Amino acid sequence: MSNQIKFDIQFSFEDPEPYGIVTRDLLKVYEDPASMEGIIGLRGVEMDIKPGEFASVIGPSGAGKSTLLNIIGGMTRPTAGSVNVGPLPIQALPQSLMEQYRMKVVGFLWQLPERNLLPVLTAEENIEFAQRIAGYPRNKRKARTEELLKAIGLYDRRNHRLGELSGGEAQRVGLAIALANEPKVLCADEPTGELDSETTLEIIDYLKEINRDQGVTMLVVTHDSRFERITQKSFKILDGQISGIQRTMDGLVADSWQTSQREEVAYVDQFGNVRIPQEVRERVGIKNYVRFHIENNRVYLEPADMEE
Repeated sequence: MSNQIKFDIQFSFEDPEPYGIVTRDLLKVYEDPASMEGIIGLRGVEMDIKPGEFASVIGPSGAGKSTLLNIIGGMTRPTAGSVNVGPLPIQALPQSLMEQYRMKVVGFLWQLPERNLLPVLTAEENIEFAQRIAGYPRNKRKARTEELLKAIGLYDRRNHRLGELSGGEAQRVGLAIALANEPKVLCADEPTGELDSETTLEIIDYLKEINRDQGVTMLVVTHDSRFERITQKSFKILDGQISGIQRTMDGLVADSWQTSQREEVAYVDQFGNVRIPQEVRERVGIKNYVRFHIENNRVYLEPADMEE
């Protein structure tokens, strides 16, 4: 990196405006220590999430969801490509600023409650501790903690430890911890993976309310299709690639996952490439070639494979 380039995280707890997320041609290759060969985790992922949006990445295990979230969250660096969170080029931040980024700009909600909470501390103490290590103003910690406990409906349980909370309650405290420092982006990795169906819907409702009331940008990676029908924008990921995008028709977070109106769209990258979803290709018989027709400023595609 050139010595001419300088980065700084201009962050103020007084101005918690959300950041958008933009990735371009994001590639991640892991080295297999057994074979010394590269294993591709992400293959040119391109995403656009606006500030304040509630978005999700849906896909099966091993599809690249957590890899993508870890890169956006500053846990690991991409092999190639770029990821910008607001004005910050995450792939280029020096290590000295990565820790500040993780503490002050992005909040994490993990699948397992024990990753979110310290079991020896109460719910209240866990939230205060998260603020203290990130340098949140001392004179505002108590008020912020009380505000969050009330927002997640657990003020009366503030003196309970992890072992005294239900799975849903522990996950709600984890959500409060992730939001303790007023992050500009909240990243959630399978936040309902260990919860029953009823509790899952409760967590979804809390995420929706906090996104609406506090305006924080939210990105959830999960295999739970209910998030696909709730979030404003949902990216389908398969084999490390974005295979399709669904979004709400009105651009808003849906009131109910059962009745939301959505449309399937595809992303066109800077080179004009577009990925046609597999289910669309199978439905109309597209294999390797397509033919374009343009009528009244509309573009139509049809299969163009030669019969052998």
